[in-house]
Amino acid sequence: MIISINARMIEGPWGGANQVAKTLYKHFSQKGHTVITSLKSKKIDLILMIHPNRHLRVCSYGIEDIQSYIALHPNTLLVHRVNTCDEPRGTNFENKMLLDANRLADYTVFVSEYLKGLFAKKGFDVNRPNSVILTGAEEKVFNPGGRADWRQGEKLRIVTHHWSSNFMKGYDIYERLDLLLSSEPYRSLFEFTIIGNVPTGMNFKNTRIVKPLAGLELAQAIKQNHIYLSAARNEPAGNHYIEGMRCGLPAVFLDSGSLPEYCAPYGIEFNLINFEEKLLEMKDAYPLLKEKVLECPYTGSKMSGQYDSIVNALFEQRQQNPLAEPGMLSALKQRLITDTGTRIMRGVELFKKAYGHLK
Repeated sequence: MIISINARMIEGPWGGANQVAKTLYKHFSQKGHTVITSLKSKKIDLILMIHPNRHLRVCSYGIEDIQSYIALHPNTLLVHRVNTCDEPRGTNFENKMLLDANRLADYTVFVSEYLKGLFAKKGFDVNRPNSVILTGAEEKVFNPGGRADWRQGEKLRIVTHHWSSNFMKGYDIYERLDLLLSSEPYRSLFEFTIIGNVPTGMNFKNTRIVKPLAGLELAQAIKQNHIYLSAARNEPAGNHYIEGMRCGLPAVFLDSGSLPEYCAPYGIEFNLINFEEKLLEMKDAYPLLKEKVLECPYTGSKMSGQYDSIVNALFEQRQQNPLAEPGMLSALKQRLITDTGTRIMRGVELFKKAYGHLK
């Protein structure tokens, strides 16, 4: 098959969608498929859309481009991976954008039951072809090999990591932990490290801040610790806690979004009231949970295999029931409409850039 993924495959520290796109790109290539990141082919069998907004740096093209391509090539399948929503950022446009773009999809993959339920309430028809595929981390990178040992009497080292500096990633709890480390018994029991970007103006006094890391360097930094902490709000499926657990760190996690769905078997849940109590509970439970977390199954190969099954099934169905291709006149008409629409959109974008400061 020729598979197109609308991602730029950015190297270095970046968001979770980029990491997943790279994992799937590698997997499909190893399976013998031709994988591209553009629409510059006359015969694309399947498009995997990681986000419909072409203005995002991670996206190589958007839903408008996909719609135009499928109008000319109706047998091209579209799989939409829904991995975000408005709720984690407090915005009010993402959900509508995703639902509008999803109308074109032949199949929808949600990254958690939490996210599927949220979009069902927003209007997604759960009778359309869809499934939940939990996100996985590259196991050659994120694995428990070489994780730090903890000895009785030693401080338990807590870590979290985020590319985004959005306050909703849990920085109120991270600041709360920083303050706790000024007093006993927490000062004698724990250390705390944040890897990544922090909100401007936050002043941590008892926390080690490390610049954003990626790949093996990130995994090695995580493994120097014992416990993974996430207080992210309404997270659809955060790569950060998946990577942390895959590195062999049991999780202390907030009861929010998909965190319980992913982390419950491998850690201790807290809420905004009992964080201090649950932190101390983790200290006592750590010897058992550090063994339990070794069973954490969220690997890139498992995730990719599930996508593989869907892609193959969709392709086989389309081969057995192909759609009629547009005639020459219809194709020419669509091309003219597409080219005109593209020029108009580009003109609007240039106008906004040139005169936006006048608003």
